[in-house]
Amino acid sequence: MYKDLEARLHDLFWKNEPDADESPLLEKFLKKHPGKALELGCGSGRLLLPLLKKGFDIDGVEISADMVNLLQHEAQKRKLSPQVYLSDISHFQTTEKYDALAIPAFTLQLFPREKVLQTLVKLRQLARQEAGIYITVFIPWSEILDELEPGVWHPDKEATLPDGTIARCKTRHHIDRTSQTLSRDHHYTVSDKSNATLEEQHVHQDLEWYLLPELKLMLHQSGWNFSAYDADFSIGNNDSDASLLTLYASAV
Repeated sequence: MYKDLEARLHDLFWKNEPDADESPLLEKFLKKHPGKALELGCGSGRLLLPLLKKGFDIDGVEISADMVNLLQHEAQKRKLSPQVYLSDISHFQTTEKYDALAIPAFTLQLFPREKVLQTLVKLRQLARQEAGIYITVFIPWSEILDELEPGVWHPDKEATLPDGTIARCKTRHHIDRTSQTLSRDHHYTVSDKSNATLEEQHVHQDLEWYLLPELKLMLHQSGWNFSAYDADFSIGNNDSDASLLTLYASAV
């Protein structure tokens, strides 16, 4: 769950990752499955609000109150009125049925492994017949192959805030290749021009990773029919060993 300083810096750091823009893939998916859509883990609206602005009928579910507050503030600035539910997906209740369901930005990997299949089943229950599902995951090859030394702090992200202060994140990790779990500690700071720390936050995150065959199996087990995937946010790229995988499936 993103909160406090981490939540406020989340979108700023994403903007500094030009190769991490999955908007074209998500828009193509929503056009293929027109109608009512739901984004799981919509965060501060980084993807959801631009989609609303373009006319897509998309709701959001988000577990972090801090992220929802950021989303609502940004929505007011853009004169948008999103329907966003503050809820854990396992407790999410609605009478709505959706034509498209999206789990972008590696959100699925933040769930404990034992809850992933339950989540996919829950989303199938929210889906209309022949609805589509969109899932993006990443495979941490740098950590798996020891290109990044474990247990050591590494510079991760840096960005300049509108007031001229500097936001940074450094990260250290430990990896369990047997359980396919990446444990990461993040240290977020905001510093002035003299490098004096004004704010800081320490965050621990466990992230599960999945290879393509395992994802296909879980989709099948939860009532979804896998249809295709794209790699590295590039439409038509089918490198199954890529770091970024976007999967598409339809409700059975």
